[in-house]
Amino acid sequence: MSVDNLNIDMLSLIKRKFKLFLIVAVVALISSVVFSSSFFITPKYKSDAALYASNIDSYSNESSTEQLLQFLEGNDIRDSIIKKFNLASHYEIDSASEGYFHKLNNEFIGNISIGKTSYESVNIEVFDKDPLMAKNIVDEFIYQVNIKIRKLHQSKAQEVVLIRKNQLAEKQMLLDTLEAQIKRHATKYGLLDYTEQSREVTAAYMEILAKGSNNSGSKKAQELFENMTKEGRHFHDLHQQLSLARDDYNKILIDYELALNDTKKKLTYTNTIVYPEVADKKSYPIRWIIVVMSLLASLLFTLIILLIKQRLNHI
Repeated sequence: MSVDNLNIDMLSLIKRKFKLFLIVAVVALISSVVFSSSFFITPKYKSDAALYASNIDSYSNESSTEQLLQFLEGNDIRDSIIKKFNLASHYEIDSASEGYFHKLNNEFIGNISIGKTSYESVNIEVFDKDPLMAKNIVDEFIYQVNIKIRKLHQSKAQEVVLIRKNQLAEKQMLLDTLEAQIKRHATKYGLLDYTEQSREVTAAYMEILAKGSNNSGSKKAQELFENMTKEGRHFHDLHQQLSLARDDYNKILIDYELALNDTKKKLTYTNTIVYPEVADKKSYPIRWIIVVMSLLASLLFTLIILLIKQRLNHI
């Protein structure tokens, strides 16, 4: 049978059974209106917020928005919100029933929508039978994600503090050792400043040799010259090592102080662009959609049954 013939049959059938279709339409309308009422379907209210990520360091190839999404979807935030608002009782789920946690999590996930918008912001939507509860849950998501990221950053900063603290202790030991060695050389060999002393002592020693002096001053100058010759380079190297160790110590100290400050920071990691509000109109169910879909489905089903019946009668 061609499509045109089928369409003709359908139109003819609708004309003949107009009263039946009218009755089905009325029944469908009344039924959909009744069964979409609050007596059968609990109305839900929506509260939402739009956030931008801030002060979040990049990991791998993820954007800060994607990282914020990962933080928000963590089960620790979910569990914290469920516990704070006693959602098991709010959702009327018996804690002694089989599959309690599964039911609770499914109900929670079914009422929550978290996603990225086309503007690279994060949108949080919460549906609930209580409009105030919906708003409070959105607020709690924002609060919890800030606390979570802050604790994570502070924990990482504390690790750096401990590492730098140990490095400072090691560098301080090296500084103390070098300073002690320099002090011993200064006391034992009379060395103070290798660069300045080497010039002065060498000049004095050369003058003594030229004059052929042999007094006590000459002997001291000669002894100091010999000490400079034997220990001067080592003494100079000790000073160089001490200078480098001090530079390293100061750099580590700066990193330590920065990390210590990070452990005390109380930054926020979200910029709220759209704040959650208490809805004054339900968002679910949308009754006109239910009524229209029910009406169309009923009429289509009726038409199919009549067509099948007509074909059977012609067999």
